[in-house]
Amino acid sequence: MEVFQVAHFVRLRSSVRSSRYLAAADDGTSVFLCGRRGVHNAVWAVEPVIGVIPGASAGPYVRLRGAYGRYLVATNYGAGRGPSDGVVAEQRDLGVRPTPPGYLWQAFRRRDSFVLRNGAGRYLRANGRFRRWHKDVSVAGDNASTMMQWRVEVVPPMASRPSLVDLPAQLMHRTNPPVESDLSRVIRYVRADNAGRYGEQEWAPVRVNTNNLTHLRLTMAERLGQNCDAGQITLCVRAGRYAHLSPLLVDLPMGNNPIHIVVLNHGTPGD
Repeated sequence: MEVFQVAHFVRLRSSVRSSRYLAAADDGTSVFLCGRRGVHNAVWAVEPVIGVIPGASAGPYVRLRGAYGRYLVATNYGAGRGPSDGVVAEQRDLGVRPTPPGYLWQAFRRRDSFVLRNGAGRYLRANGRFRRWHKDVSVAGDNASTMMQWRVEVVPPMASRPSLVDLPAQLMHRTNPPVESDLSRVIRYVRADNAGRYGEQEWAPVRVNTNNLTHLRLTMAERLGQNCDAGQITLCVRAGRYAHLSPLLVDLPMGNNPIHIVVLNHGTPGD
């Protein structure tokens, strides 16, 4: 676990498929092996988990939070590829306490790589050793395969907040432009005070017909009134009641699922 003790952000690169990184897909749900190291979707925030977790083996553990604010989770759904006991890995909200075992991860060294085991005793696995076009990621019970070994690359924090015109690279792999039905959704938002506090009764809805982050910032600034400058606010996703706030640095995921946005004032202690 020492690798996670010194890291706030990491990339997870498959040791066997060495040009492929674990990435949060732009549907906001699935994860896959991505060949583009520089995209923000391949960066995972590391959140230490304190205390004993019921149903999980001995810690310490971390949670891994992706570009859309959701967490890397081992589900209970059987995976279509990989070992027969494998289950699907995906992104999920964190809406309950204590953290379920499927959200928890530990790193164990294997020479110059690591295996990542979750609280239920399963291991994160890249697929496609021989069928290289497969990009699936699963979680399985046996850690003997080298497909379960990952290089953990520590990502330094950004020196400054990205501007509206200098956002990080993101996934742009769709061959056909999305239609409105792929993008229209209700966003619930709340403006935090300068200390980052807000009330659960203060959420308000707004419907948007785009997933573009810049357009969303402009929409939020318009809704919040004359004294709100789109360049002076930070939009954070809260993916579940107990999720950490995650600065939104990429476009919204595709789909119509509701999203909760906390608006922070740039330059304040809450930001």
